[in-house]
Amino acid sequence: MAASGAFDDMKVELVKGGLERVNFPKSRHSIRQTQLLFALTRAIDGTTLKATAEIGIDLGNDTVRGCDVAILRAVPEQDRWMRPHEMLLVVEVAETTIRRDLGYKRVDYADAGIAQYWVVDGDRSIVHVYADPVAGEYASVRTVRFGEALAVPGTEQSIVIL
Repeated sequence: MAASGAFDDMKVELVKGGLERVNFPKSRHSIRQTQLLFALTRAIDGTTLKATAEIGIDLGNDTVRGCDVAILRAVPEQDRWMRPHEMLLVVEVAETTIRRDLGYKRVDYADAGIAQYWVVDGDRSIVHVYADPVAGEYASVRTVRFGEALAVPGTEQSIVIL
């Protein structure tokens, strides 16, 4: 269906075999997403890690999620969706999607073993930081206020989100 252009005017995620429509980002979301991508790209410069935006992650169980920003351990040689073990960090910018991002997306990412997951909560000016997935949940949970240093996984660097 995708190859035929059926989804050209919309964003969708495959969730447990069903299609779930996702809204296109608005300006505040898009600007914050771009700022995050640039900050993470600078932080990982000189490493083998790669930063990207808007990438699909095959979580298994007929589920493919799209994330806003990610740090990849490496870029695969073939064109395909990423797999959880290839992701060092997944970031969602939650300008209007906070319930979904803190709810079932967090559970899906933890269940798949995504090493670290950040939810950038623009309304509260904090970043929810989840790490160490264990049995479908994150063992480490904390919040970092905008303006405070946020350690970038896989590096000695940190970034500041404003």
